Amino acid sequence: MSDGLSFNGMDEFIADIKDVANTFPMESEKRLKRIGNKFKSIVQKKSPDSGKSSKRKLNKSWRTKVTGYKGEDLACEIWSTSPHFHLVDRGHVQKDKKGNVKGFVQGKHFLEATSLEVEKEILPDELEKFQKEIVKKLEKG
Repeated sequence: MSDGLSFNGMDEFIADIKDVANTFPMESEKRLKRIGNKFKSIVQKKSPDSGKSSKRKLNKSWRTKVTGYKGEDLACEIWSTSPHFHLVDRGHVQKDKKGNVKGFVQGKHFLEATSLEVEKEILPDELEKFQKEIVKKLEKG
């Protein structure tokens, strides 16, 4: 599910990770899954809670999956199974039964806030750990 979000430092990160991912696919997949799971846990905490119980709670609806087999094809998909996720995140109009617009509910933009947080705090640390892990493997091999 593409949201149109972009990360500022992601292009360099992706270029570096593709080279290493082709050489060390298992380590790349593990690191990518770890970053995806951290993203998921942060977005779960930032997801607004209505206070009501329902089958499709927004903060419990997040899923992750690593796709691809080679380094260039590796990707971590993060999505919500909640059907109203996009309305809460981006905002929506309110209409009456006749279809007349009554107002607008401003979006919470928690997905964008999470992506910025992950980009600034998680990615640099994970990249550094990944580089150390790769150097250690290269020294042994």
